[in-house]
Amino acid sequence: MTGLNEEDLKKNVKDKDTWLRFVFLVLFGAAFYLSIPITFAASVLQFLAKLFGGSEFPGVSEFGENLAVYQGQLTRYLTYASDDKPFPFAPFPSKKDRLPVAQ
Repeated sequence: MTGLNEEDLKKNVKDKDTWLRFVFLVLFGAAFYLSIPITFAASVLQFLAKLFGGSEFPGVSEFGENLAVYQGQLTRYLTYASDDKPFPFAPFPSKKDRLPVAQ
């Protein structure tokens, strides 16, 4: 960070784009917070399916992978690593959005 003079500081404080980003930070922060219990519920469901049925639900596994990508997108936006707004401003992640997993 560079030193700011008073004029630059006033300009930055009045910047509407910065304040709009703050609104999105609050909304996407809430989305991230809400995604955590959804992740936990999916993992408990998978555990119960494996425990009582012997195998996991493939649809829940796929949703979990998509949710993990979404959480990554949220984190990148929240930490200014990306300016791309995640869902609902972009499609919810799908199989094509996932990174390959090392075997």
